[in-house]
Amino acid sequence: MIKFFQKFRRQHLAENRPVGRAGKTRKYLIYALGEIVLVVIGILIALQINNWNEERKAMINERSLINSIHQDLNRDLNKIESIIEQLSNQYITGLEVLKILENKESVILDSARLTTNIAWVLSGIIPADRDENTWDGLKVQGIKTFLINDTLTVQLNAFYTSFDGQIERFNQLPKKIRQELRVLTGNCHNSESVKAIFDNGIEYYGESSYQLRYCIISIEKTPELVGSIAISAIVNIKLYEKLKKKGEAINSYLEDQFKFLNDKP
Repeated sequence: MIKFFQKFRRQHLAENRPVGRAGKTRKYLIYALGEIVLVVIGILIALQINNWNEERKAMINERSLINSIHQDLNRDLNKIESIIEQLSNQYITGLEVLKILENKESVILDSARLTTNIAWVLSGIIPADRDENTWDGLKVQGIKTFLINDTLTVQLNAFYTSFDGQIERFNQLPKKIRQELRVLTGNCHNSESVKAIFDNGIEYYGESSYQLRYCIISIEKTPELVGSIAISAIVNIKLYEKLKKKGEAINSYLEDQFKFLNDKP
């Protein structure tokens, strides 16, 4: 395009060649003006090409960010699902243990299951936490993108604020109850019960180890802790289910707005 303008300018000067000093001055002015116009046009074209390249790079980068957010969200939803499953197991187990403790006649028959459930299942510490992700990084850096609109920003902020709040709530009381039960039942592993398990094999644990069984049953706080764990499991299942619905709604929004997320690699 610049060559075209140069050729046009030369032809124009050749066809309108003036005579005399004034004519020469006019010719040089026209020539200089033409050079300036060509330089400006060249600069504008170069800037536009550069802008196109930068926008293209930004779009590629933003697509990568959206993909990362989508992957992080799926990972967090899987984690929430796992927490719900573990809480459900603790609720069912807690209910079973409470029924056994209320009916002493069945304790002997269910001693192995009772010991295992109290010492392992109910006292198991559920890992209620999450890893830092792409969205956390964007918030810290204050990066704004074209693709992440206000609706998505509000949804992601609400989801992860609720998630972090739920983690904090769970670690304040429910986790401590499970830790306390684990410590109390752990104290029942005295030298006599440990040696009996070593001498008779792992199958002896819970099934025939009367020392361990009666030690756990005799702890006055056992029913209280088991009941607290069962109740906390019910409450937290409901809270995590609500959180899961929020995450699934964001997932649907992402896949609806950004069709490339559905593309197979």
